Amino acid sequence: MTVDRELGQIADAIDRAMHRISTAQTDPSWEHVEWLRLKADLLDRLAAAQRGAGQIARRAELIRDRAERMADELSRIIPATPPGQHRAEVVQLWAEGSRGAAER
Repeated sequence: MTVDRELGQIADAIDRAMHRISTAQTDPSWEHVEWLRLKADLLDRLAAAQRGAGQIARRAELIRDRAERMADELSRIIPATPPGQHRAEVVQLWAEGSRGAAER
């Protein structure tokens, strides 16, 4: 239990240290994507010390997912979500549009 708590404290310290920089940018950028990937990698290393299970591994996965969504938006693979619209709706519309374009 003590090791898990200490690893959690280290993960919290990483969050605090990286929070200011990641929240300073309002628009997604490749630098921000790489920053999030770095944060996820650091948390993955902590999760490995925790034998790959637990809260730290879940945090790393969520951060990596966020980084990959941002990368998709920057690559224009998936459009950014307009205000008031759910992301799943945007992905569905994008898929339908892509399928229609491929059939033409």
